[in-house]
Amino acid sequence: MSKRPVLAAITLAFVFGGLTAPARAGERKLFENVRGWEIERNLGLTGRETCQMSYSYRDKDDNNAENAIVLSLDEGKVNLVLGYANWTWDKDEAVKASFSIDKQVIFPKQGWTGEANLLWSQLPDSVLPKLVKGKQIVLKFDDGAADFAIPGFADAYDGLKRCNAAASPAPQASAAPAEKPNQIRLQAYFMGLILQKTAASCAVSTTAPQRAAVDAKVTALRTEFAAIDGAIQDEIKKLGGTPDCPKDASDAATFDTELKSYVDLGPEDYVAAADKRSTEREAAKKAAAEAQAKADLEAKMRAEIESKMRAEADAKSKAEAETKARAEMETRIRAEVEAKLKAEAEAKAAQKVEADAAPKP
Repeated sequence: MSKRPVLAAITLAFVFGGLTAPARAGERKLFENVRGWEIERNLGLTGRETCQMSYSYRDKDDNNAENAIVLSLDEGKVNLVLGYANWTWDKDEAVKASFSIDKQVIFPKQGWTGEANLLWSQLPDSVLPKLVKGKQIVLKFDDGAADFAIPGFADAYDGLKRCNAAASPAPQASAAPAEKPNQIRLQAYFMGLILQKTAASCAVSTTAPQRAAVDAKVTALRTEFAAIDGAIQDEIKKLGGTPDCPKDASDAATFDTELKSYVDLGPEDYVAAADKRSTEREAAKKAAAEAQAKADLEAKMRAEIESKMRAEADAKSKAEAETKARAEMETRIRAEVEAKLKAEAEAKAAQKVEADAAPKP
């Protein structure tokens, strides 16, 4: 069971007010596409600045991790949400990170609010001329940095201004504001839809009573969120309409756990339990990765030591063999010299005997 992509999470954050950013309730309507940016109008908002611009891409230099940017204007301020697939912020986590455009630091100690793979902040609109000319946004933290490409920002920003200029006039003040949906129950509804589609599309083991229970809970929550169900279904379609199926026994076990928990618990209790399980799985994954990294390091060090010891043993054996060969050669040469000297002495002695035996004149 994988989490929804970053852009879908960001879009939901703006549509349903999931972050501490100003509320963005209601459905959205596409105004235009500009160089890869989507310019959309939030139909549930009133006033002059009801539109937002969003852009997402996969970073080939970061294992195709998804990055996303969503920007809207709000009375002299810029609401900016940045998403990165590998972030894991706690809900409402306070984060400090400098904000730069290209190589120019604009706000050295900018405050951000985090949740999951999102960071949100509100900036003064004086930053817009620099964004229009920039190529990337860079956040620098105490322990690293993150950069977000913004190609075609100037043209997309012109589209945002056109969208805001074409917005409908504000209704009478007596109109009641849209009620903000319950975020926890909304999350339960979204997870129920994913479980439904996984059970229908993937080779997973489910029972008829389990499927019926999930269908009943999803139907009840759909009634609760009827006003925004169209937007929710649009987000699911953006995911391709089909969730990632379990790839192995571990994934299948995770699906079984989530399905049983969804059936057995109410929406609020399920979301709390699911969040706890997700945190535990991430902690276990991190611990396993650290243990594997430690084991790999120890194996590498052991291999290096063994290689060094083998090299030293080989060098010692070679030196001993050379010493032995040299000693054997010296022995052989000495024996040859001694044999030659002996032969010469014997020949000399024989010559003397012959000379002594010869008749004298």
